[in-house]
Amino acid sequence: MLKDQSRSGTQSGLLGRPRFLQIADEIRANVENKTLKVHDILPSERILSEQYGVSRMTARRAMEALETEGLVYSADRRGRFVSPARLQYNVSNMISFVSTAQSNDVDLKIDLVNAFETTADARVAALLEQPEGCGITQYTRLFHTGAHPTFIETEYLISAHFPDFLKHDLRRSTTKILKENYGVSAATGDIVIRMRRVHTNEADLLSIATSHTVIELEQVIRDEAGVPFCFGCQVWRGEMAEFSAHAIVNDNVRAMYEGDVRR
Repeated sequence: MLKDQSRSGTQSGLLGRPRFLQIADEIRANVENKTLKVHDILPSERILSEQYGVSRMTARRAMEALETEGLVYSADRRGRFVSPARLQYNVSNMISFVSTAQSNDVDLKIDLVNAFETTADARVAALLEQPEGCGITQYTRLFHTGAHPTFIETEYLISAHFPDFLKHDLRRSTTKILKENYGVSAATGDIVIRMRRVHTNEADLLSIATSHTVIELEQVIRDEAGVPFCFGCQVWRGEMAEFSAHAIVNDNVRAMYEGDVRR
C-alpha cells in the first residue's frame, strides 16, 4: 500500500499525479503481480480512505478508474472484485461467439433463462424480412465465465424454418444445433454495437447495479444466400468485453481478406 499522506499536503501527489490515480496504480500492480487474484474482493471505499488518508470521494474515483479499465467489477450490494480477463470478440470473422469460444476451450457456462414461441413485432419482423405477426421462437440465455455472469443473449428464429427447435438442449451452441439438425449455417452478420443503461431485469441477471451501463451487440445473421434467419441481441458487462474488427479500405485488401476468411 502507499504510505498515508497528510491531508494538508498536495492533493496531486508525486510528480503531479492525482492521488486517486496513485491508489489505482497500487491496486493495479497488485492485480498484475497476482497478489490480488481473479474474483478477490477489494477493500471498501471507507477502508481505502482510511488506509490512504484520503476522502471517500478520492477512494471512489480510484475504484471507478479501475472499473473503467476493466480490472475491477462491481457486484451490486456485495462490493468490488478483481475482474477475469476480458473475452476477445472479433466481429469481423466470428459470427458465433459461443461456438468459437467453446472450440477454443474458453470456460463458458450457459444457463437457459426462458424459451417460448411467440409472434414477431414490427421491428423483429423487419429485421428478419418477414411479415409482422409471423411465428417466432425466442429464447434468452445467461453466459458465465467461471462463476462470473458475463453477458445475456436473446435470439429470435423464424419458427416455420426450425420446427421443434425448443426440444434441443439450448445450453449448447445454437449455431451447431442449427447446422446439425436443420442444415443451416451462418455466413454473414449485420452487427450494431452500442452502450446503454442496463435494464432492471438485466442488472439482476448480471449481478450489477441498475446505474451501470452495458454494451449491447445486435446481429442479424444470414445464410449463404444472404437470407436472414436469426436476430440476436447480446448485453455484455462492460468490463468483460473487448471487441475488435478489420477495416477494409480498398478492393485489393478486401479481396485478400475475403480469401483468408474462405481458407
